[in-house]
Amino acid sequence: MKVMKEIDTMRARVETAGGLAGTLEAGWDAFELLRLTCEQCEDRSDELFAAFSFASAAAAEGRNILADAPSLPPRPDAGSSCEPFVQADLEEIADALAGLALVLSSRFSPAGGGARDAADQAACRDAAREARRIHELLARRGS
Repeated sequence: MKVMKEIDTMRARVETAGGLAGTLEAGWDAFELLRLTCEQCEDRSDELFAAFSFASAAAAEGRNILADAPSLPPRPDAGSSCEPFVQADLEEIADALAGLALVLSSRFSPAGGGARDAADQAACRDAAREARRIHELLARRGS
């Protein structure tokens, strides 16, 4: 269940990111983890296929939005990798990803409000919107 540890680690990183640049960098990495994990999950369940597919697209959009933020530190060209997790429970993964998305959304609102550059403000606002979308897609009703 390595993926659960990766999600928990990323959530902690997003929660403790300092300053606008740190929040943008942690957010970019979190959106990439969300995208990769959702892509790996989407073909494993008929019931969750649409949720994971749409969440993957929203995560890619969130990552792309942040890529245009002027305060985002330069990103390495190396692609991210997420090891397969065939044995992990998909509902548990969806819950963990929904929690990560909720944290992302809550972090971008104040970060955007403190940004001086209008492009950074817009990136934070739009990334928060995509994170909320991911949360809505993956959170179980009532949780």
